[in-house]
Amino acid sequence: MKPIDLDKLDLLTLTILVSLYEHKSATHVSKILNIPASKISRCLHTARLIFGDDLFIRRKYGLVPNDYAGKVYPIAKEIVDCAKHFNRVNSAEQLHHRYFELVFPGMIAYAYPRAIMQAIKDHNKNIHINVSSWSNHSLESLTNDPHGIVMCCCKSPDEVSFFDHNLRVEVLATLNRQYLLCCKNHPILKQEISLETIAKYPFINTFIGVQAPILNPFQEYCKAKGLPVNTEMTITSVSSLFEYLSDCQSLAITPYKAVYDMLDEDSGIHACQLSEVECDRIFQVVEPLKLVMVTYPTSENDDSVWLKKKIRELTLELI
Repeated sequence: MKPIDLDKLDLLTLTILVSLYEHKSATHVSKILNIPASKISRCLHTARLIFGDDLFIRRKYGLVPNDYAGKVYPIAKEIVDCAKHFNRVNSAEQLHHRYFELVFPGMIAYAYPRAIMQAIKDHNKNIHINVSSWSNHSLESLTNDPHGIVMCCCKSPDEVSFFDHNLRVEVLATLNRQYLLCCKNHPILKQEISLETIAKYPFINTFIGVQAPILNPFQEYCKAKGLPVNTEMTITSVSSLFEYLSDCQSLAITPYKAVYDMLDEDSGIHACQLSEVECDRIFQVVEPLKLVMVTYPTSENDDSVWLKKKIRELTLELI
């Protein structure tokens, strides 16, 4: 491996590299960062030249990071997070408004920014937000940024407290509704949909927990009942998930109503809510996951109180 020419490595390239690793989709990253797709491609090309490695493998559903990208990601993530501190200093000292880092689970990260920004405008709040998707490093970042607000999924708030007992954990929702996602011509739609018929097809997990991928309640149910299930992969980006499901025999289950609501006739994806009977079967065996909001108690101020209130209200609508 050739030496890395750090003089040619800029912050934008690292930011794009981090976002591609987290979202697996150049199209989605282009929308999130508001950067043209051509610029994303150029920066990725630059990163490949600098590191002397392909970093990502192109698949039909997006970009899959290779092992070397997995080694580069935590270092790049730390650099990008540290760079954000300059924005916070600038915001606090020069623009005189609050700067908040908001983190949401990847499957619903798209649903919050527009609604939050509209509420900020409607209430004439002098608040600036930066929104990113949950990763295994999000809680670690929060310990270095007391003004962050992180939402994640876990089985119990104790998982977060165990990571850092100083963090304040509030349960926003119990995820006991389940929505099945598949392509519109999937064979399962021509038969009775049950946990047993779902288990016959490749399954896509959509959850990352506090420190590592966690089992979907359906997967946990199958494990407890000895029901074989073929977990194909974990995809946490909603755009990458839709791209993949639109042309395959795989299935996914999500607890988020917002994902169900965003589908239309042109999406190529069919979604339906699992019956109460099937959901009851799952949750008689396993505990439903919790959507929690994590903050530092020392970050309390009028703006943070207002922002957390809006997040609670939005969560009731979206989840």
